[in-house]
Amino acid sequence: MEETWYDEIGRIFCKKHKRDHCHECCFDFRDQNQTVEEDAGHRKKRTPMEESADMWAACVSGMSGMEDMVPRPSPDIFEMNRKYLSAEEEKLRQFAAAGEDVETAKKHALEKQRAKDLEMQGFTQAMAKQNPGQQKFEFGGPETQKIYDQFIKAPDTKMGRADMYTCVYCGITSSEKLRMCSRCKTISYCSRECQKSHWKVHKKECVKRENEPKSLPLTWEQVEAHQGAPVTGKTLEVRVMLDESVMRQVVSCKDRVGTIRRIAAYTDSRSIPDLEVGSFLRWKNPRYRYFLDGSSGGRIEEEDLPNVTLSKS
Repeated sequence: MEETWYDEIGRIFCKKHKRDHCHECCFDFRDQNQTVEEDAGHRKKRTPMEESADMWAACVSGMSGMEDMVPRPSPDIFEMNRKYLSAEEEKLRQFAAAGEDVETAKKHALEKQRAKDLEMQGFTQAMAKQNPGQQKFEFGGPETQKIYDQFIKAPDTKMGRADMYTCVYCGITSSEKLRMCSRCKTISYCSRECQKSHWKVHKKECVKRENEPKSLPLTWEQVEAHQGAPVTGKTLEVRVMLDESVMRQVVSCKDRVGTIRRIAAYTDSRSIPDLEVGSFLRWKNPRYRYFLDGSSGGRIEEEDLPNVTLSKS
């Protein structure tokens, strides 16, 4: 396609803006580029069971989305998607019978799919707020990209900083510092095996440095790895992207890697002062919580407020 551009390993981006997810050009190559990165050795390959779980989650989300479409898709479209869903469910039953951990894979797949669904909800909410009274919205184009950048986009990853708690190759997260590349001191591994598997790729970009750089802000999964204990001295940074408040202030927030979890205000006022959609929330000494409705994330209480800062950038 003339409108696309490929980098040195084959990842695909829109040519005009060099984005793998561009609302202005109406392209989304994120899933495709994940496969390219796996094939090129930049990350550990998913197993056939994990790939099937991802497809199953996409089918589940697709079926749910079609139920809400106006006008509704034709019966033939529904039947085709039911067949896709049934096929993936059968594959997963076979993987489970062979002793593979299908339930964990399905959970992770649903979380990734839910993040995409929440992005769309955030878009709709932001568009409705900016266009009071409007019932239908068109997605795609400069205005959609502007809304994405202002309300939905994840916090930027600060260049030259180190991720000390997530394996760059397999994605495993730990509450303890992992094995760091002794040369560049910016990426970490959970095992010698992951480091060896990634070296073919990493050696091309590994630059020796003498001093250990500052660490990146925490991700949701890194906070969760502490099992409810405060992550003392560290900061979680997220983008507030969706207001789900009812009895108290509850917002869905995206971290720097795109994972979305909830933050609920358990303060005296049942809110967090000056919190609004689109802002960046930084929380020092965060704790992870599981909520009664099955969701999870952070519960900010009155004593946490001095450790919470909000900004537009």
